[in-house]
Amino acid sequence: MAPRFTVIQGGLLERPAPVTQTVSGFGESHAAWRVDLRRPGAVDAASVSAWRALLVRNAVTDPLRDPDHLLPLAHHRPAGRRIALALVWDRDAETGREALRGVVPLAMPHPVLGGRAKPWQPAEAEITGLIETAAAEAVDRALRARLGALRRPIRLAGAVEPARNPVPVRPVFTARRSAQPRRIPAASLVGVRPEGWELPGSETLALAGPDAVRDAVETFLTLDARTAKRPIIADPAEASFVRVVTRLFARRDALRVEFLRRAGEVVAGTLHLGAGSDAVPWRRAKA
Repeated sequence: MAPRFTVIQGGLLERPAPVTQTVSGFGESHAAWRVDLRRPGAVDAASVSAWRALLVRNAVTDPLRDPDHLLPLAHHRPAGRRIALALVWDRDAETGREALRGVVPLAMPHPVLGGRAKPWQPAEAEITGLIETAAAEAVDRALRARLGALRRPIRLAGAVEPARNPVPVRPVFTARRSAQPRRIPAASLVGVRPEGWELPGSETLALAGPDAVRDAVETFLTLDARTAKRPIIADPAEASFVRVVTRLFARRDALRVEFLRRAGEVVAGTLHLGAGSDAVPWRRAKA
């Protein structure tokens, strides 16, 4: 009986049989490939550790690809899709060691209407796959074989790509050189404030560490609720997502909350994910 995929907490009811393939780039021996299909809430701690090791091996430092961000995102904001995490492992026949070679978030087809699975692309992060660069082809073959071996075989649309840092997009500005410059009346000129300029009496407060950021995140959500057109706490799923992600990153000292206070009142705030130079601004609120 072929293994099956069911949409319940825990993912597969039966452990899939390993797929044996010859993989170039990992020695002369055969490697047994195992593909686990799991719900976002069913990925265990050992898999999370292996996931981070995969990121380190491929020099991927984007905190939005960290499991502490991607798993809550898939759990709280699936956008109506059935999301599964495909964890692709290989075991070397000589050493017996097993390593995670790929993590592929999949948007699974409708259980009744059918269709194809495809790499899940959330709106806020360019995530198409976290795959060991040297094993990309083997991971792709193993994943397609696993989906095809389900009780109701599923085809994979598109291709999965190796893990890499996202390339920053820089806008390209063009100008019409033939156009004559327009003069601006002196009375209409507005001074440009340099970066980091603050009104007198303003102060910046940065908080880090699990104990400090817990209340800071709630202060940030309160500021956002008072100033944003679409407050985070107006959407229960979004509010839970933000609280879970900040709590997980704070446990690893990888969250920093910055506030700008003026006359004792908080007027701006930013949540930074990541540590050191790899940190990125994740959520902002401003009065």
